[in-house]
Amino acid sequence: MAFLRRRQQQPEPEEITITLDGLTSAQVMFEAAVQRHGELHPETIKAMQLVVNHLTHDRQRLRDAAELQHEVARLSYLTYGPDHPELLTALFRAGDLQCGVGNLELAEQMLRDALDGQERTLGRDHPDTLATAQALGVALTGLGRPAEAQALHEDVAERRARALGTDHRDTLISRGNAADALRSAGRFAEAEVLYREVLRDTERAFGTDSRKAAISRNNLAATVFQRGDAVEAAKLFREVLAAVANQPEQRDFAASVRNNLAAVLHELGEYPEAAALLRQAVTDRENAVGPDHPETIQSVDNLARVLAECGDRAEAARLARHCLAHYETRLPASHPRIEDVRNFLAELS
Repeated sequence: MAFLRRRQQQPEPEEITITLDGLTSAQVMFEAAVQRHGELHPETIKAMQLVVNHLTHDRQRLRDAAELQHEVARLSYLTYGPDHPELLTALFRAGDLQCGVGNLELAEQMLRDALDGQERTLGRDHPDTLATAQALGVALTGLGRPAEAQALHEDVAERRARALGTDHRDTLISRGNAADALRSAGRFAEAEVLYREVLRDTERAFGTDSRKAAISRNNLAATVFQRGDAVEAAKLFREVLAAVANQPEQRDFAASVRNNLAAVLHELGEYPEAAALLRQAVTDRENAVGPDHPETIQSVDNLARVLAECGDRAEAARLARHCLAHYETRLPASHPRIEDVRNFLAELS
């Protein structure tokens, strides 16, 4: 008996689906907006801002994000005019990004322009105004003007405490920034008192094992070290590193803690461990944010100092020259860090 075989149906061709990542999709949308509306149009500016937002998710592309955000601010001015909320927000974002990549003088200019406009149109207590004032304070601290920064941070902290409460995340950040400014001004005892208060309130609000508490403890340790107690500082830094070293999502922060602990160990004369910590910190930061990021350069600078103590003066000089070239292009000519590295190189020669 013959078996009848049903003719097999040929499979339908599958649809081809092109999947774009978020950044590529945003770039396509931006190019389409330019074609449809031209550059000076709100929809085009929104599309460009979306590209910036995606770039900021990749820390190695923060410089690209800062450059493009600068363009967003320029087009916003031409499209909306002065004091428009969209322009002021774009200026704040541009200044904040420029600060993050180390272009502090440009950051100050942008943030002051944004702050002036927000104070006129929104008032001094508006959350956007306070966020801009806080970012300006960070830039001023980086520029070596801690007294101005401290006044800003204390004012922001007081206004946020009235509106949000003393334990609110934003208030705690402002109080911590005020302590940063005190530390930068060399007022270590006052800074330590404030850091301890912030750590206590942060642990109460978010828990002793939270990232926020770890950051507060790290900042306290840095101040204790600068006050002159290297042994206590090393103990605090080791506590922080033990808490975050094995957490992949904390890799960037762990690199910062390694950098700080190494600086303390250098002071204590424990050079081999300090060098090992710094090499790991440099590697982690290069992978996370790139070789020219200010955080990476800071670790390279510290590594140069430790290698000099270990007797490798040639490598120390090479690294120091690399840092000096970075500082000379990113910092004001009068910044003390430039003179410090030049003096270090003179000692090595």
